[in-house]
This record gives sequence, C-alpha cells and structure tokens, in this order.
Amino acid sequence: MTGYGRTGRELSQSGTPSRAGRDGVLWRPALLRVTLLRGSTLVETLVMMLVAGIVFLTVMDGMTLFTRLQARRAEALLAAGRRVDGYYRTLSLITAADSVCPAAPEWLTLYGGGRQAELILRDSVLVYRAGAFLDTLSDGVCLLRLEKCTAAPDTVQVGFGADFTAGFPVPAPARLYRIVLDEIEEGYGYEE
Repeated sequence: MTGYGRTGRELSQSGTPSRAGRDGVLWRPALLRVTLLRGSTLVETLVMMLVAGIVFLTVMDGMTLFTRLQARRAEALLAAGRRVDGYYRTLSLITAADSVCPAAPEWLTLYGGGRQAELILRDSVLVYRAGAFLDTLSDGVCLLRLEKCTAAPDTVQVGFGADFTAGFPVPAPARLYRIVLDEIEEGYGYEE
C-alpha cells in the first residue's frame, strides 16, 4: 500500500504511473514532460572545472585592469582639479592687488589693501607668502613673470605646466584711472 491509500497494482491499472521514454525523459499522461539530468564522466567534470577556472581567472584579470584604469583616471582628474583651483586662486590674488612689482626673477610683490604679499616660483611650485603665512597655490608651474605694457594693462604670465600659459591682467592703480579721465575731460572742453 502506498502513502495515499492505493496499492501499486491499482496505480499501474489507473494509467498514471510514469514511463521512461527516449532520451531519459519521463512521460506522464496527465502531467507535463519532465527532463532528467544526465550524469557526466570524470573527464567531462575535470574539463568543465578547467574551463571554469580559465574563465574565472580571465574575469579577475579584467577586473584588475579596470580598477587600475579607474585609479589612474581618478588621479588625473584630481591633478586637473588642483591645477584649476590654483589657477582661480592666483587669478583672485592678482585681481585683488592694487599693484604688482617684480622683486627678483620669478618673484613678484603684490600690494593691495594696505598689505604686501609675494608670489614666488620655487622648484616648479607657485607659493603665496603674506608675512608668516605660506600657501602653495599650484605645482607644475614653469613660468612666473610680469610683462610691462604701455598701451595695455600690465600682465602677469604664469605657465601652468608645459602646455598652458595664463596671462592675468593687473588692474592699474586708481590714480592712473583719474589721470586718464582728466585727459578725456580736457578733450571735451569741460571746465570746473
């Protein structure tokens, strides 16, 4: 007797027992077709393990290469960000200055707001010094000089690396603006 209250003979007569067909597939008249797993030999298992190991090592090697590439790209982006930050900090310092004078080669003195500060280029590092305060503005700098111009504002040339040189215009002192305005007013014949 089976667990469901029928004997084996009753099951064989009712037509519900399964029959083995071709290719190891069980056929049950009232149920769906069920596929059986076929066994494999030791050689097939070893070949499969070898192929899986090769695929695993290839994927891990690819992941290592991707991680290295990602680290290099992040490092390059960080260096570019530092360079851009140094550019804007240098721009704000020079535009805030009332006047800029060369003190020595690759050494500029900034005057503004009643204070004196210096821009110094040493060992490809641009350093800002105001009294005892020192700050590194940018690294990889190859040029720092003041170009005097008569027809245009003076320009501070800063070479950020070998491929990029920036020119920062130095605002003229307020007295020069007043002199130019007086010359323009004299041309129109205004009198006070």
